[in-house]
Amino acid sequence: MTTNIALNAPQKKAVEHVTGPLLVVAGAGSGKTRVITARITHLMIDHGVPAREIIALTFTNKAANEMKERIAGFIGSNKELPFVGTFHSYCVRLLKENSAILENPFVSILDEDDKRKLLSGILHRANMHKELSARQAGYQISNAKNKLTVLSKPASELFDHPLLPDIYSAYEKEKRESKTLDFDDLLLETVRLFKKNKQFKELFQNGIRHVMVDEYQDTNLVQHELLKQMSLRNKKLVLDSICAVGDEDQSIYGWRGATVTNMLNFKKDFTGTTRIAIEQNYRSVQPILETANTVIKNNAQRNPKKLWSERTGTNRIKLLACMSEYQEADVITQLASIARTQETAPSIAVLYRTHSQSRAIEEAFLKHGIPYKIIGGLQFYERKEVKDLLAYLKLIANPFDRASLFRILNTPARGFGAKFEEKLYAIMAEQPFLTFKQASEHLINELPPAKKKALTAFLKIFDGLEPESKPRDAANHILNRIEYTAYLKKTYEGDDAQTRIENINELLNAMSHFESEKNATISAFLDDVALMQEKLTASDDQEHKVLLMTLHAAKGLEFDVVVLAGLEEGILPTSRALYENDDALEEERRLFYVGITRAKNYLLFSHAKFRYTYGQMVDQLPSQFLDELPKKHVIRDDADYWNQSQIRHFCADWLGYEQPEFKARQNQFASLIKDKIDAPGSASARKTKKTATHQKTSVKKSFTSNSSDDGLKKNQPVRHKTFGVGLVQSVEKKNANIVVTVNFKSGIKKIMSRFLQVV
Repeated sequence: MTTNIALNAPQKKAVEHVTGPLLVVAGAGSGKTRVITARITHLMIDHGVPAREIIALTFTNKAANEMKERIAGFIGSNKELPFVGTFHSYCVRLLKENSAILENPFVSILDEDDKRKLLSGILHRANMHKELSARQAGYQISNAKNKLTVLSKPASELFDHPLLPDIYSAYEKEKRESKTLDFDDLLLETVRLFKKNKQFKELFQNGIRHVMVDEYQDTNLVQHELLKQMSLRNKKLVLDSICAVGDEDQSIYGWRGATVTNMLNFKKDFTGTTRIAIEQNYRSVQPILETANTVIKNNAQRNPKKLWSERTGTNRIKLLACMSEYQEADVITQLASIARTQETAPSIAVLYRTHSQSRAIEEAFLKHGIPYKIIGGLQFYERKEVKDLLAYLKLIANPFDRASLFRILNTPARGFGAKFEEKLYAIMAEQPFLTFKQASEHLINELPPAKKKALTAFLKIFDGLEPESKPRDAANHILNRIEYTAYLKKTYEGDDAQTRIENINELLNAMSHFESEKNATISAFLDDVALMQEKLTASDDQEHKVLLMTLHAAKGLEFDVVVLAGLEEGILPTSRALYENDDALEEERRLFYVGITRAKNYLLFSHAKFRYTYGQMVDQLPSQFLDELPKKHVIRDDADYWNQSQIRHFCADWLGYEQPEFKARQNQFASLIKDKIDAPGSASARKTKKTATHQKTSVKKSFTSNSSDDGLKKNQPVRHKTFGVGLVQSVEKKNANIVVTVNFKSGIKKIMSRFLQVV
């Protein structure tokens, strides 16, 4: 090669293979972007291939821009670059350049908002909007198109929902008449063009000689078919080369149409494929990679490979069993706190399966002043559905709160228009001593029957609720009266709706936890949330934030220290995956694998034995994936009864950092010994040695002692023969007895400790 690019042997082999189909199985952190850009550079410089004859397809504009920058760096910024961009952007180019031969010429492209408005109009005109939302219809239509069946099957066979075939047909008709396409159509119409117009296909294949695709494991059936149409004629490759780069072990987007089988079927669809595995990892230490390899080999749908690294290390992986999600959050907080005190603070990421898991961790971070940032989402108390429910509670606590009133007046929709809102606002502004109920009553007689009924129903939502009410009871009362869960399911797509429902359930769990610790009222809970928000705002400008994100959002990223939290059955893998087919479970394992391979230096797995669910402490089973971890590299610890000092000591010791307070104690003992020793072997020396040994033992004990008498401490789960499992609220000594206050499902009880069993 004339290009001066450092490559290992398999990378070089992939770059220099310029004839025939090529499948590059590039493991996590193995430098796949380097391979694609070096391959393009090699074709242009060493083989004289013109830029216009090369196409590189990616999934994001960010990836495309990074590739273009690297290629320009290799060949010079003044040289013509080949097309490097997303599937959709390339299809737009082809369709626009060949608009004269399209069956359905188009002028503009519908974005998601335009698509939803068009579908909403169809649903309203057909009087179907109460049975199906525009968002749901759009999701189902997109899902069908991504499976390519739309080209071969009539509408009646595409959908399970009885209303969707008619809606789909009307939607397609309106698009044709308005000369528009949606994003899914861009791919489908390009496939149709290749299939229906032989002359176009021949011209294309004569002009393009090399095609490359990045992240091939993320392609759907339409994209796979498009590549076949671009490069094959009579099932034979007519281009000089087609190269797919990917890693089926990182195929985690099945829910949006991606199929791992595209990688596995590549050799079958492109006869004579050469397969090259790139296994050297430049990111992680070897124990982390061996752990990842051991886990992922349990999947059947994969091309075998084994990641390895020249970076070595010991004691890099811990598995910690915590008592609850709150202790788990404490561990993560202490770990972040210690790491951030170092002169060169490492990058830290906390990864979880769903956004709802962030709540307990966020609260612990805010309490201890740890700055953080949510990637790919909002802070828990900033999420729409959370703010909606809090707004209802705020109106109970403060009936003069106009911002909360107008937030939820039409959430869910009640038919109050802008004019009504203006009138209501004017009354509240003119008579500021009126509550929202009193102001509404001023208007109620002016309204037509339908709106009068809606306003009466809205006001009844708050009947019987006071600022002193228990927050969880009030929240459940509101959720039931407004049918908020049904509203979320109707308004948002399947996975999005489920995420929002999980956030609501997690907010209810937060209320239960708050009630277990304090004399909880709606007002007190809202004050607590407000104070947390204030702390969040104060930390916005701080650097070295800990990043919190879902495992999906973490793909492609890397961090010095990674925490994989909430590794329990029903969370990872999800409950749905446990009861579906093996494909769903394998995708959950791939998600776990992606999380492991984000870690460069240190990796912490954590799970809780108990978790707040529907107001109760529920037993949690560790994730089955934890049983697949190699004992050789993963050190398991149980943090059940650790206090804050023990947790901090564990974190500091593992990361190899000295705790200032622990070091100060050691220095104190060393100074004491030095001052009291008169001479070697003297009585004083012997006495001092005995004293120092006793004091060191005391220090050791201080890291292992429990925080209250009889080994019981606050928030510890215990079991009673009659009342079942409960949570310790307080422990007090009365004469010779230890009396424990416990919050059981049936209520709070005071019980002598000898009648309780630690769970």
